[in-house]
Amino acid sequence: MKCLQFAKRFSNLPYQRLFPSSFRNDVLKSCIKPRAFHRGSSMLTVDKLDAFSYSMPTEFPSTHLIYKIPEYFHRTALVDSSDSYSYEFIYAKSVSLARRLYKAYPLKMDRTNVIAFFYDNNVNYVVMLLAIWMLGAVALPLNHAYPKEDLQYFLTDSMASILLTTQDHKEKAISFSHLGPIPVVYQSITCNKDFVFDRYSDLEFAIGEDWFLQKPALMIYTSGTTGKPKGVLLSHSNLLINVLGMIDAWKWVGNDKIIHTLPLNHVHGVVNALLTPLYCGATVYMMPKFDAKAVFERLLEKNEDNATIFMGVPTMYALMIKYYDETYGSASQETKNAIREHLQKMRLFVSGSAALPIPVLDKWREISGHTLLERYGMTEIGMALTNPYKGQRVPGAVGLPFRFVNFMIGEYNAYVKGEYEVIVEGNDEEVKVTEGKEGQEGELLIKGPNVFCGYWNAPHKTKDSFTSLDWFKTGDMALYEDGMVKMKGRLSVDVIKYGGYKINALEIEDILLRHPDIQECCVLGVSDITWGQQVAAIVALKHVGKTLTQEMLQEWAKDKLPKHKVPRIVKCVDKIPRNNMGKINKKELTTTYFGPKKEY
Repeated sequence: MKCLQFAKRFSNLPYQRLFPSSFRNDVLKSCIKPRAFHRGSSMLTVDKLDAFSYSMPTEFPSTHLIYKIPEYFHRTALVDSSDSYSYEFIYAKSVSLARRLYKAYPLKMDRTNVIAFFYDNNVNYVVMLLAIWMLGAVALPLNHAYPKEDLQYFLTDSMASILLTTQDHKEKAISFSHLGPIPVVYQSITCNKDFVFDRYSDLEFAIGEDWFLQKPALMIYTSGTTGKPKGVLLSHSNLLINVLGMIDAWKWVGNDKIIHTLPLNHVHGVVNALLTPLYCGATVYMMPKFDAKAVFERLLEKNEDNATIFMGVPTMYALMIKYYDETYGSASQETKNAIREHLQKMRLFVSGSAALPIPVLDKWREISGHTLLERYGMTEIGMALTNPYKGQRVPGAVGLPFRFVNFMIGEYNAYVKGEYEVIVEGNDEEVKVTEGKEGQEGELLIKGPNVFCGYWNAPHKTKDSFTSLDWFKTGDMALYEDGMVKMKGRLSVDVIKYGGYKINALEIEDILLRHPDIQECCVLGVSDITWGQQVAAIVALKHVGKTLTQEMLQEWAKDKLPKHKVPRIVKCVDKIPRNNMGKINKKELTTTYFGPKKEY
């Protein structure tokens, strides 16, 4: 069955000026329309996978990470809570795991094979990820701490053939075997001893570098902000253009050292803070999870392993500010100056995944001497916009596009379904504002080789996410002002941005309505300087005289929702107000019960 084809993604004449001539020529020659995903006889497949990607810019080396690592064998790749590991060690362990998987579970190369894996934030994540790629499969990282219902959905929807895990999560992996994936237990690495070296290119199943750059690589599920989570399929070329773009924009070098505390089932943690440093031979200091005290004190350590880069969501910076105030707020000015002087040795602090409150930016600058670099991205497009590495970083703005990324702020055309009238359009070199539309807000749209392949097994959703000229619709409102793009919030009030997560309010409402005492409910986001927004629930009970406290509802919901989706604020009312059409106005409810929206 022939499904959606992405035609003309880069062949529209007006956009050819946005690319260097050498890159443009390569793209126009090599861009072949990919087919969307459909169901095969036993699993999801993609037809004719060799027609999948865009050529890489000639200015950048188009070398896949697996072939790049041997250049850095002597360097330290990763340090976790167990030991430090060289690039050579990780490479050898990945080859060894890939060899064992290949012999025990041979994959059919005419299909898109998905291998899921439970992870912890340590060296085993990198080894499993690279081994899956060496086999030519798509990697699906899963947070083992997610509720069982969520994990069942991801494994069923992705139709993963294998579920890879360490001994720590063996029992959980086995409990999902009835869904189809074969549970495979991998021997955890806990020290950097005892490894046998094999070169990947010498193996009988080694896949050529050109093959990699054309194929799907990574599946990341969206947060489900507009319905059920969708599997976003990113190709190796998508990942590489993102990595190379960040190296170029943020001046990554092999001597950099990053402190990594982000979740590894999101683009921020996988691509920005892991693949990018590994690609340039830098060192990743991976912590098991974010802890404000542990991270801040690690930043203050004075040794040869001083970090140079930290990336986090605004909440992480807000919590470190809180720790600083509690611990060093009453310290002498001399101590505060010493802290500031030491933190100024850091090269870069980056904030993303949610809007950065200006008070957080100002306070962090006061503490560290650094103006946080705010950028904009999302699962489907990776990194799209960034404040400058050198130059003025504008509070409340997310800058301009990375190289080879195009943006448009458009006004929905009510007369032509799915189309937009251009307010402003441009790239990293040139921006043009439509005359008469200066200062207007509109939806942000993105185009470029960073944009994803499609939603897994959902061609219609993929099609609906693009205009006829192949602009991806982000669903975020934006404004171009003073030479910068500024984000103005989501189009939908049913999306709550909490600590870097995008949460679907409707999903939480569905769960809360299962409570035996709740008649109706409304979930919305309430402004919060630390978390961006708090998840709040307004509930009406079935029986007069019944009580439902915040603590009671949180206790009931804790095994039904991930921790970040459990309402932090609960308000009981007799009846939830509705209009004469029976609809709830969430903006009015927010103002009525929690006051006007606060801008931070």
